[in-house]
Amino acid sequence: MLAQGIPMAQAGTEPSVDGSYSIKGLLILSRLPFLLPGIAALVTGVSIGWATGLDGEFGLTAMAISGIALIMLATYYFNEYFDFEGDMINKKFIPFSGGSRAIPDGMVPKSWARLAGWSTVAILVVYAVTYLLFYFRDFPLLLPLGLFGAFCGIFYSTPPFQWAYKGIGEIIIGGCYGMLAMLSGYYVITSTLDLGILLVAVPASLTVFGIIMAAEFPDYEADKAVKKLTLVVRFKLKGSSRIFAAAMALVYPFMLASVLVGVDWRIAIVGLPLLVSSGLAVVWTLKGGYENRAGQQKIFIATLLSNLLASVLFIPVVFLW
Repeated sequence: MLAQGIPMAQAGTEPSVDGSYSIKGLLILSRLPFLLPGIAALVTGVSIGWATGLDGEFGLTAMAISGIALIMLATYYFNEYFDFEGDMINKKFIPFSGGSRAIPDGMVPKSWARLAGWSTVAILVVYAVTYLLFYFRDFPLLLPLGLFGAFCGIFYSTPPFQWAYKGIGEIIIGGCYGMLAMLSGYYVITSTLDLGILLVAVPASLTVFGIIMAAEFPDYEADKAVKKLTLVVRFKLKGSSRIFAAAMALVYPFMLASVLVGVDWRIAIVGLPLLVSSGLAVVWTLKGGYENRAGQQKIFIATLLSNLLASVLFIPVVFLW
């Protein structure tokens, strides 16, 4: 049977090749490079906690890092499953948008994405039970932090909430991959919630927000066709490009604002690479790069680099000064 004139294998209902190639497809489906933003923010929070002189629990720290990776994986798997229709008709995607392409290209069947999502959720349940048995008494707030992150991520594309389809997914994931992740990392070391960490994490959240919007520029027509009301669909390309530029323009100033909660003033110097990368994203966007493939790729790469810098540049500052 054909789906919109596309052979069944291409439609993602059957693997197109042997099992070994399907394993490769599953790895592509997992979008492993995009685990970095959340992990970078959490590790930065852990590092800030270490800088206070505390060592924390190694087992809990390892669980927190792998746990946030699992939450992101579940988010990506369900996103691939529920975004299937839009990904199939998307003809203008770039290497960083339009999903992993593993299902539309016939590398894995669509059903694998849902199965992988629920399997990852099952592993997270095991993590939660382990945490309750060994760490809950000393770190009681980690479970609600983790549950909130998992709830936001899993329902990014999954009904009934589908944040991504309602124009709030960018904000929710920006908050989770930045502020929530960094605060959680700090908590697993210190067992305290220092709200000053939230200000430190604002640059990471802004750039995650930017990453999602940068990926939505090339997906605009496909998202619009399937009524996925992202911010780019709601405000159209020109309007959303201004929102993106404004968010990225605030990244370095918010990094400087972290001195208000005790970060050494030298962050202004260490953070200069972030000023350059985020500035390039703004300039390329204001020059209309969001309208063409080459410009979209440049904007996305600059934004992704900005996100990593927005987290890890705090690490040498808190340890050296």
